[in-house]
Amino acid sequence: MKIRLVDAKIALKIKSEDDLKASSQNFSFFLFKSDALVKNSSGITEAKYGDCILYAPDDIISISPVKNEIIVDQLVFKGSDSFRLFSGLEFDTGTVLSPVQTYFIDSSFEKIIKEQKAQDIHFEKIVSILMQELFTKISRFVKQDFVLSLPDHAQKLRELRTDVHENFSNRWTIGNMAEIMGLSSSRFASLYKQIFNISPTEDLIRTRIDQSKKMLSSTKVSIKRVSSACGFESVHYFHRAFKKRIGMTPKHFQNRMLTNQGSVPANESPHSLDALSLVSDLSGTLEIVEGEIVIHGSDIEWSLFLGYSPEDLKNKPFINFVSPEDLSIANEAVSSIVKGKNVFNVHVSLVSKSGDSLPIDFSAVTKGNSSFWFVKKVVLETA
Repeated sequence: MKIRLVDAKIALKIKSEDDLKASSQNFSFFLFKSDALVKNSSGITEAKYGDCILYAPDDIISISPVKNEIIVDQLVFKGSDSFRLFSGLEFDTGTVLSPVQTYFIDSSFEKIIKEQKAQDIHFEKIVSILMQELFTKISRFVKQDFVLSLPDHAQKLRELRTDVHENFSNRWTIGNMAEIMGLSSSRFASLYKQIFNISPTEDLIRTRIDQSKKMLSSTKVSIKRVSSACGFESVHYFHRAFKKRIGMTPKHFQNRMLTNQGSVPANESPHSLDALSLVSDLSGTLEIVEGEIVIHGSDIEWSLFLGYSPEDLKNKPFINFVSPEDLSIANEAVSSIVKGKNVFNVHVSLVSKSGDSLPIDFSAVTKGNSSFWFVKKVVLETA
């Protein structure tokens, strides 16, 4: 079987409104390196990066850019065996194809162009074989019943993941990671989660959060600088992502870690609002309603700690969540708070929604017309 290459181009740029007509004798194959709109008798189809299309002789090629221009790799070829090859492969012409694997296409193009330029002995036969192999693989990978084998990509995915983890501040997206793998974005995300049991987006965010924790734990660097250094798009997004996963704001975390390293001035009272805030895991304002204290503020953190939804906790008396064994101590502390007295490091256990006992040290301070509560989780040592 013989196929003769007429022309090959890498990164061919097609400007706006360009309509290309296939020769009456040649086939044209395009590999899209940018998004494009393809028009045929069936209507308009959007081609994505990694998609491809084959045109037979005399087909009208109508390709328009989604943005300013289209970038494609192109093969133009002819030969009496071309029709027979594509007929045998059930290779539809004029239709946008989306192979589930595309990693081999770029290397095939390079080999074909290299042979064509060198023109060593038997180069035409080698080029013909390379092109047959290329189109046979494409046909295989566009079959709907083709099942992608995870082992084929596992090692390359692990290498990519290592690269992402080591270069976490780069502008990684699902799109550019999928491009490296030679897969569509949806296929890449699916494979990634199957292998690592986590989505690529969440994996990247957690890596960046881990790195930010290291920076926040060792220096008083600004939150904005940490956010930028770890690759977050904005301080607002960093703040939201950090609090969602760690249960506190980046600033709160930084203050607490630096406090543990002795960063709080020695002459500062351990019972001042600032000092209590620095050493607390949870804090907020409290309100006295009918002789009971109702906790406000840090609803999400409190919710995560106890396992209840913020709605379940709203306006509920603090005493409702105290372990029965500690009710006497808790009631005495509540009575003092209602009378306007400050209390410090009251040790009680709370009961989570799942029934777990959660030991805490509880403090409450009144400042002017406002009252504030501070909770430090107590970690029990196990033998």
